[in-house]
Amino acid sequence: MLRLALKPRWLGFLALVLLLVTAFVMLSAWQIDRAQSKNEQADNPELAVAKPFNDIMEAQGPMPGYLADQRVTISGHFLPDQQIIVDDRYLNRVKGYWVVTMFAPDDPEYAQAADTDNIESKPTAIPVVRGWTEDLETAKASTASDADVTLDARIAPIEGPLDTKDLPEGVVRSISTSQIVNLFDVYTYSAFLFPQEKPEVGIGGDQLSYVPYQEPQDEGFDLQSAFYALEWIVFAVFAVYIWFRLLRDEYNSLRREDQAPVEYVVVKDAGEKLPHTPKNGDPQ
Repeated sequence: MLRLALKPRWLGFLALVLLLVTAFVMLSAWQIDRAQSKNEQADNPELAVAKPFNDIMEAQGPMPGYLADQRVTISGHFLPDQQIIVDDRYLNRVKGYWVVTMFAPDDPEYAQAADTDNIESKPTAIPVVRGWTEDLETAKASTASDADVTLDARIAPIEGPLDTKDLPEGVVRSISTSQIVNLFDVYTYSAFLFPQEKPEVGIGGDQLSYVPYQEPQDEGFDLQSAFYALEWIVFAVFAVYIWFRLLRDEYNSLRREDQAPVEYVVVKDAGEKLPHTPKNGDPQ
């Protein structure tokens, strides 16, 4: 079987299998690293150290994953006319709404790939969770001041867009970049902010409750990522097994052909008589 495995066709097949195995092992290692990095991020004390927002965040660009949960200080002002209400948000197990207002930072930075030719044509802003209320009318009535303010906040990654067809105007189900740029003519970020304390920027006696930021917790080794890692290893073993099984099947097939009995056919010349075989009763 080794001689068969060393033939060019099977060596090429083996090379392809080894490429797949390498990819599967790398994916498994990535899943394990991901499982560990979640806990490392939860235990990272640097996330609790406030950094200047403009030093680490860029508008019109992706948010690096390691910036999730980072504490920042940001100076600027709210844009009162650019506000959304996010449905289906809970506080102390009570369903209600988030009031999210766009906040324009002073001297924002932009990603290298961003189109900055017309920066002055529209504001640059990031969504900020100003508060929570159980009542939709209270959420609609809440208005932010446009006075200059400095916030101490935590960075949260942007959410995916969700359908809003059955919701009232101005109400959404997620804080999504694509929905924000459709609602407001702004440059924005792939993130939003949770203030560390309730912003004192409401007009007319704000009745919103403060939404506390949920710090990441160390929940031990991430079992889901570990399961995916094991799954990739199973795929790698299965790929090698398939190669070996096909090789063995062909080897056994060739062996059966070599061991099959050979049948000979005797061909006589035309007119040649076959030997007479006496039968019972024939004269000897």
